Amino acid sequence: MKKCLMLFLALATALSLAACKGEKDPKVLYDEASKKTSELASMDVTSVVNMQMTQGDNTTDVKMDLDMKMADINTENMRYLAQGTTSVMGQSLDISMYYENGYYYMDSMGQKVKYAMDLNAMMDQIKQSTEGASVDSSYMKEITAKKDGDNQILTFTVDAEKMDAYVQDLMGQLGTNMEGVTYTIKEANGEATVNKEGYFTNSKIKMTLEMNAQDQTIAMVMDTDSTYNNPGQTVEVTAPDLEGYTEIDPSALQNQ
Repeated sequence: MKKCLMLFLALATALSLAACKGEKDPKVLYDEASKKTSELASMDVTSVVNMQMTQGDNTTDVKMDLDMKMADINTENMRYLAQGTTSVMGQSLDISMYYENGYYYMDSMGQKVKYAMDLNAMMDQIKQSTEGASVDSSYMKEITAKKDGDNQILTFTVDAEKMDAYVQDLMGQLGTNMEGVTYTIKEANGEATVNKEGYFTNSKIKMTLEMNAQDQTIAMVMDTDSTYNNPGQTVEVTAPDLEGYTEIDPSALQNQ
């Protein structure tokens, strides 16, 4: 269960952004907003994910809250801190993740582990969660824009067939894919907000999908609501206590 939850958290985080502004073609607006947000030197993102997983007659509700702070993005001094909680059937699991100086630290379920991670690999992971989900605008079937005060609202639907291939590739890039596990996207739509400066400030996406593994199918409905706090402002990242972490081979995580 822990592995599945981490996998879907990566997916949900990665599908959390989309936006537009002005009166240009919505696809162009999306690409411009995605590019501008990806160029930020620091970010503060809060994400809430609600999932309902159904297998046969059994239904499980999962809620995940994650606060992510990033500073000095795309530099050797990059620091990343993510803290959150996963709640399943009334039971809560706290998790903390931190990156600095080539090491990724994870504190969860009473275990503290760390492992070496190349900066470029870490940046690829961050890119997936901050650059408009890295979903090319060509994946979208429909995009409409409307003005809301100083903000612009982008409403969109996604081509489910194109998303199937994207999700498989995403899981591989994040290192959270599992052998024999495939995903089928049934439906995906969302809404995003961009402020007058052209930065994402909020995005919501709802996906209906199936996870297939070992001849078993789990139907899922996932709602993600992400808020980008004060985009464009400097973000301070304070390291947690890094004592007491056990160094492991990162390949060991794939076998859990």
